[in-house]
Amino acid sequence: MFPCLALPALLVLSPARAASAAQGAPTPASVAAAIQADGAAQALGALDDADTFDTVTDGIAAADPAWLALVPAMGPGLDSDSGPAVAAALALALPQKPRLVLPLLDAATPALDPARVCAHPFMHDEVPDLKGYVRRTRAALRGVRDEGLRGVRDRCLAALGTAKSVP
Repeated sequence: MFPCLALPALLVLSPARAASAAQGAPTPASVAAAIQADGAAQALGALDDADTFDTVTDGIAAADPAWLALVPAMGPGLDSDSGPAVAAALALALPQKPRLVLPLLDAATPALDPARVCAHPFMHDEVPDLKGYVRRTRAALRGVRDEGLRGVRDRCLAALGTAKSVP
């Protein structure tokens, strides 16, 4: 009887994760709360374990400002699974809202490195028209004239120009 009582105690969630689980699909607010309560690695791992990390990457890929705002807090928790997914999502958001995406790029975090994000790090068939994507992204980046974004914009344009086609 004691082992049955101990199992629920082992499955106790933090308040942030319990609130997120009770709500169903994660929201930017619930993910932010989980990151703050549990740390980025644990919060992102819980999303992956619950098969809800796609909600996060879909929001980022759609260039939703609320999801994009979470990217810096997610950075320390990005691993070999979540990192490439976030890099690809940021790459998809880049031609839509380059002024929101460029400040998130950070060479100190591998998944957020402009050399990675801007080199169209797509998996499978995320972008059926890769040439069109490159053309749209290049035009969007050239439209960014903000002095503070010039350096990252130029690194991104360079990476975009040297990227190899994905098979």
